[in-house]
Amino acid sequence: MSRPLRIEYPGALYHITSRGIDRREIFRDAKDYEHFVQLLKEGADFYKVEVMAYCLMPNHFHFLLSTKKPNLSRFMQRMNTAYTRYFNYKYKRVGPLMQGRYKALLVGSPEYVVTLSRYIYLNPVKVKPVAKKSQAEQEVLLRGYKWSSYAGVLNPKKRSRYFHGERVLDFVGGDNEAGRKRYEAYVLAGISTTENPMSEVKSQFLLGSEEFIKQMKEVYLKGKDLRQFKPQFREIRQATIAELAGKVAAEYGVNPPELLEARSKHKEARKILIELSYRLCLEHKTLREMGRELGGISGAGIARVHERLQEAIKKDIKLRERIEKISALICQ
Repeated sequence: MSRPLRIEYPGALYHITSRGIDRREIFRDAKDYEHFVQLLKEGADFYKVEVMAYCLMPNHFHFLLSTKKPNLSRFMQRMNTAYTRYFNYKYKRVGPLMQGRYKALLVGSPEYVVTLSRYIYLNPVKVKPVAKKSQAEQEVLLRGYKWSSYAGVLNPKKRSRYFHGERVLDFVGGDNEAGRKRYEAYVLAGISTTENPMSEVKSQFLLGSEEFIKQMKEVYLKGKDLRQFKPQFREIRQATIAELAGKVAAEYGVNPPELLEARSKHKEARKILIELSYRLCLEHKTLREMGRELGGISGAGIARVHERLQEAIKKDIKLRERIEKISALICQ
């Protein structure tokens, strides 16, 4: 069987799955799950990917996401490469971790967000021996499952700015108490059903109306511009490091060239420039290329600044707000 096509365009909606090689575990302890979620947050931020639902299981994972740029392959490549490197180093192993390429199901209608999200969230109770437990026991397990975005859909206090699980509520009455209760009831009702949206998939990778499937095949085969199908999303302009330096310098009232010096006296502004370069330029530049433009520092040096700043902004609200303010100006 030939491999499914990869169709990418701005605003595309996908259901992503990937499984461990030979169905082996890809998460062995809580730190593995936590590290993967952190990579998912960073990847979503870097590539402007909107993650609507995710669920991590011991030997596989599911995402429901939308891309603002045609960059799904780069997003997933970074995710899988970074996690495999982490896993292999931690457990002293070599070779691939995932079973072949990830599967990307192209979804043709936003209405499928509800059924696909339920399918994703029900994974923890669809495996043996959990599936043999009572309905009440399965409901308790599902509500308490830590490694999915389900809790954030039902409880606004448990949400992360990196994930947009509340988007599914748009289709069941909105992000309010009534909408959340309606969605929870819908998900819990799925415990006792065998409904599977995967049964509607066509050509291995398409889920949608016959018209959508026909259009995708025609456009892909004829080489037309797929962006015509999602005109409400515009391409995100690639920022240059020189532009970033200008924005950061304006915020701090300093000269841009001074921030590009390896030993800049403007310590905080320099760190923010490196952080924004990491966030906004990683898609089209390597760390080494960025380092050359940032005064000749190493790629490892950029990564260290990023890691330390992530810890700093957890404690320093003003610093985080300042970074977000500059980032918003750049992405306008």
